[in-house]
Amino acid sequence: MLPFSDPADRVGDALQEHRYRDALDIIDRTDQSHPQYGLLTEQRQGVLQASREYRQERLALARDLSAREDWGQAYQLLEDTGDRVAEPEPVNSLLAQLREREARALRERLNQWYLAQAKALLDTDELDRDLAHHDDRRAARILDQRARLRQQVSDGLTELGDAYADQALWRQALVSLEMAQRLTPDRSQPASLKRARKTLDSARDRARDARQETRFQHAEALISQYQQTGRLEDLLAARTYLAQHDGGYLDTMREQVKRWSRDRFARTMAQGEALYAKGEYRAAHQLWQRVAPLDPDNVELQKKLERSERVIRNLESLNTP
Repeated sequence: MLPFSDPADRVGDALQEHRYRDALDIIDRTDQSHPQYGLLTEQRQGVLQASREYRQERLALARDLSAREDWGQAYQLLEDTGDRVAEPEPVNSLLAQLREREARALRERLNQWYLAQAKALLDTDELDRDLAHHDDRRAARILDQRARLRQQVSDGLTELGDAYADQALWRQALVSLEMAQRLTPDRSQPASLKRARKTLDSARDRARDARQETRFQHAEALISQYQQTGRLEDLLAARTYLAQHDGGYLDTMREQVKRWSRDRFARTMAQGEALYAKGEYRAAHQLWQRVAPLDPDNVELQKKLERSERVIRNLESLNTP
């Protein structure tokens, strides 16, 4: 029977206690001349696989703990796991991720608290002026407390705003830093506030330009479609789209479509009159109905529709036995 200090026994003890790094260290330190060297070498891949499976279980448990915001237990579990497994890099990576996640959650909650305090101070701004009229030392004490709270909240919002700016979270940075500036307007504006304003303005400009370019291309496509087909439906589609989106960048196309609509309306009105004059009342009526969306409030068109409809009804009544 092998003595307790033999490598195989020590590897077994390490595995039983989930000390996979120690087990590999024992295997790797065993001299090739040792009688158990071959046996231990064969175990190496099994130890690595067991280490990976153990690591995955512990990572999943740490994620569950972090989902419940049990940060302390999650950190302790990961630190213990990192000391045990053969390949601790994923453990260290998750540990760093969870610490950053907790830091973000804490920043958000602190920011909420500071913003609420700032709003309360600003909403009761007149109270400072009213209290200043009182000679009672209680009024002076409250004024002093409010001044200190105002400074504390402004400092906290500035610190958080700078942190948001460092992470390029510009919208959150702007909200926090502007509120801090409102609380202490005599302080010079921090560079991070100027950067947040400039960055968001640039982002808004880029988003606006992208929207305009998309609308311009879509309007061009609708106009091109009408030019290719000549269909009234395509003309109406282009006109409707241009009416829904204002802006000078579409004015040229808008005027072009307006001219086409006006010309098409006039031509169709004349075509309908020609059909009407030849006694083709139903064809004239249908033609006028189709073109009505180009100028739905046109009084002349309404009269023609009413007249042709009366004629069609009268003819139908005469043909009825």
